[in-house]
Amino acid sequence: MLRVSPAPTVSVLIANYNCAQFLGGAIHSALRQTLKRLEVIVVDDASTDGSREIARDFAARDHRVRLIELPTNAGPAAARNAGLAAAEGTWVAILDSDDFMHPERLQRLVEEAQAGAEICADDLLVFGEGRRPGEHLSKAQRQMAYISLADFLNSNLIYGTVPATGYLKPLLNLAFLRKHALTYDTALKIGEDADLIARALAAGAKYRLIDSLGYFYRKHPNSISHRLSRDDLQQMLNGDMRLKASLSACSVEVAEAFARRQASIERASNFDRLVTAIKSRSWSQALQIAIHHPNTISALGMPLAARLQRLRRIQGPKGQSESTKKACLISRQRIIGPTNGSSAYILGICRALRDDGYDVTLVSPNAGTIGRLPVFRLRPEMSVFNQIFLRGAWKFGNICVSKDPRIALAALKAKIARALRRFGVERLSYWDTPAPYVIGAPWQRDELLYVAGHASKSELVIADYAFTTPAIPFALSESARSLVVMHDLLSVRESRFKDAKLPDTVKTLDEASEMQLLGQADAIIAIQDIEAKHVKARLPDHTVLLAPVVCASVDAPQPGAGKSVLFIGSNTAPNVIGLRWFLEFCWPRIYAENPDAELVVAGGVGSQFPEGAPRAKFCGIVDDLAPIYREASVIISPLTVGSGLKVKVVEALAQGKAIVATTVSVEGMGDDIASALNVCDDAVTFGNAVSALLSDNELRRRSADAAYTYFKQHYSREACVRELLAYVDGRSDVSASTVCSLAPYARRGTSIAVDCVR
Repeated sequence: MLRVSPAPTVSVLIANYNCAQFLGGAIHSALRQTLKRLEVIVVDDASTDGSREIARDFAARDHRVRLIELPTNAGPAAARNAGLAAAEGTWVAILDSDDFMHPERLQRLVEEAQAGAEICADDLLVFGEGRRPGEHLSKAQRQMAYISLADFLNSNLIYGTVPATGYLKPLLNLAFLRKHALTYDTALKIGEDADLIARALAAGAKYRLIDSLGYFYRKHPNSISHRLSRDDLQQMLNGDMRLKASLSACSVEVAEAFARRQASIERASNFDRLVTAIKSRSWSQALQIAIHHPNTISALGMPLAARLQRLRRIQGPKGQSESTKKACLISRQRIIGPTNGSSAYILGICRALRDDGYDVTLVSPNAGTIGRLPVFRLRPEMSVFNQIFLRGAWKFGNICVSKDPRIALAALKAKIARALRRFGVERLSYWDTPAPYVIGAPWQRDELLYVAGHASKSELVIADYAFTTPAIPFALSESARSLVVMHDLLSVRESRFKDAKLPDTVKTLDEASEMQLLGQADAIIAIQDIEAKHVKARLPDHTVLLAPVVCASVDAPQPGAGKSVLFIGSNTAPNVIGLRWFLEFCWPRIYAENPDAELVVAGGVGSQFPEGAPRAKFCGIVDDLAPIYREASVIISPLTVGSGLKVKVVEALAQGKAIVATTVSVEGMGDDIASALNVCDDAVTFGNAVSALLSDNELRRRSADAAYTYFKQHYSREACVRELLAYVDGRSDVSASTVCSLAPYARRGTSIAVDCVR
């Protein structure tokens, strides 16, 4: 069998016994690590449920997977020892066969351990049926940085009040283990991990603990880690005594920790005797145990609490149908309707899934997505979602109100600053600052826990923007297919803004970082062919789907009447820069030649022009754009920098309008796009093209016809949506070169359940 060359950095050991239900997810999570130099050793402990076949299949498809088959069932400790003996990595990572890992976990642990530790661990995300996902360690423990032997013993008291660090699944230095002849104690059926770590610490190992949630620890009815018998407890006590006796010197702290640990084991043993007596109705014996060991009485609360927890099963999310096809969108952009190009695009994706029978959940885990809106309304298009989880807001009907009063105060101050600016007062202009751009912000623990607690277990998980892919595993659907919606190729966008010496509102990414983020999803959705090819060349093992935006069209071209020039744009850097260029260099010439011309600006971009402009009307965000489109004579898209979405151009084509746009505005739309609209890049030709269309009704009519015809020829809804759904439904007629256009969002009257919770 082929071996990884050079030697693997990490050997992932998976001991398995009859865990076919989860084994594939565990192996998959190991192979999906961003750290690629690894091997996965599956030690099957004489399973009888088909586990071996699953491991063999992985081994046949990936040379990094090895299967060791034990002839008879020997227990988890013996199985892991077999894995340790076969391991070739510098480090060893233990992964239980019913758990899985975040894709970046091993890379993080190795980087931290290489700084000078033989053991390195992170926190657990504990989840399972009937319980809300949550972190394992306490805040104080996560801040410890290093764990001593005394710390470790004190945190592993049986039925203790401090979370047990023995449950952690650390990275172990293999050379250190072999140097000190450290293997798992096969006499232990439970607690073998903690016993090995304690002996490693006693041998001088440094234990590094990092504040990160990278290991997903599943609690389920077949777990063995929560069942303790008196025999198990006695074996634990024997192991502790052997360890203590092996120490040539024992500090006061370690001796006291051993004493606490021994006392906790004895208490647990007496508690087991008490429970056994109660179950057998031996009341006199139970009373004697309670009298002689009164500290066992308080422990009776644990089984009662466990019983109550089982009775309080987490209810399914409101609004869920009985559909077996479930998709979850994780987004940190503000989606309240098609208020900007990216929102309209993502709603199109979700509408296509909804029409195909998926229940779609929106999880918005960052309260900062609310921005400076203390009150906002969810638009009818949001009915595409069966349920919405919006952090940091209350909901009253379709009206959402921020829970943070500071947002209302900031919004009021911004209005005051804008009002004063109209009178030339700039002193308070700093009040009118945009809210932090949270789409690309580093992920915080509370956000990830929010995703884990509210993302319905789905067969399809969608990350909105590359920045969102680290949250995909926190949907706790390790077998789900995952998609990332690029929107823009952000690394290319960054270089363009730098070349133009212009500021951007989007957090920048270098190409390596962007590819690493995109690569954490199974499939990548690009909006332009040039971007799809760029990503495919760098991620050849991934499926890259080309999905141009498509919009609902009118029934016939609309040449418009009068002399109305329309620009629609959200408050983003490309729109602001483009409109400023148009107002400064194009518009004066246009209205000088057409004194009755009017510029109409719709969308959030208008907030950046409090000074206004001659013969210009700034409408702000408009609920219904249809009348404005219908009346407009010419649609302009004067972008000078940017990438990605071409929503405003596609919408104008769909509306059958005469269009004047720049090369940047139509990039990636095809070489023949010039047949459908006017492409002009300098101010003079741009202005002349607009003036000509305003002055010549016949020219405007022909231009509107050409735009409408182009839309019908190049943006067929049915065929393109069929290809997209063929991929997400796993049908065989899909290839990585599939071109998919997305169904438009629709105004439908379906009911919607919205849960706005913190």
